[in-house]
Amino acid sequence: MGILIGSGLMLHQLCRRHTVGRDRFAVWEWSVNRRFKRVRSVSPVGVEGLEVIEQTVRVIEHYQSRDSDRSILKIQSLSRSGTLRTWHVLIQETDGLTGPVGLRPVGSDASLVDLMNLPLMPRVSNETRFAVYALRVTDARRVATGAVKALLPPDIGLIRSSDRLILDFTARPFDPTEFDRILAIAGQIRTVLS
Repeated sequence: MGILIGSGLMLHQLCRRHTVGRDRFAVWEWSVNRRFKRVRSVSPVGVEGLEVIEQTVRVIEHYQSRDSDRSILKIQSLSRSGTLRTWHVLIQETDGLTGPVGLRPVGSDASLVDLMNLPLMPRVSNETRFAVYALRVTDARRVATGAVKALLPPDIGLIRSSDRLILDFTARPFDPTEFDRILAIAGQIRTVLS
């Protein structure tokens, strides 16, 4: 009788994992296979690489590579007007020191670039795909006229801070398929920026 009850409980758990908790299980399985660890942190917390954001940020989910040079996050920000937004972000360490630069997708309603205090560079911007924001025109030109724009899909925003590359993929789902795509894009962009 005990074996029957134990088998029934195990069947219940497995069915639940593959139906109700399917999304969470898929992300967990992805993180194990790609050698990422889930970082449990108390919110709100300062996230390394997101110091350029001028709003309070709360971490919902955080997956970090074992070598700690890449993080995938689901975060929330609260604006001064009380609007709560959820963002999907990849942060990757890069080499080189430049001023902050942002490529904001023209077709998106909101972007992580909007939360930065950077002026628009209209002469460097391309009205069809990306608006370029930066403190210095030289940094804006380097990012806007290089291969970075060609590699970046039109629905993903980019922030290049002093030693980090931040990709905003909020327009896409927070799932393992997109994680692999975003990591591939970040790897290509990192190679170009080096």
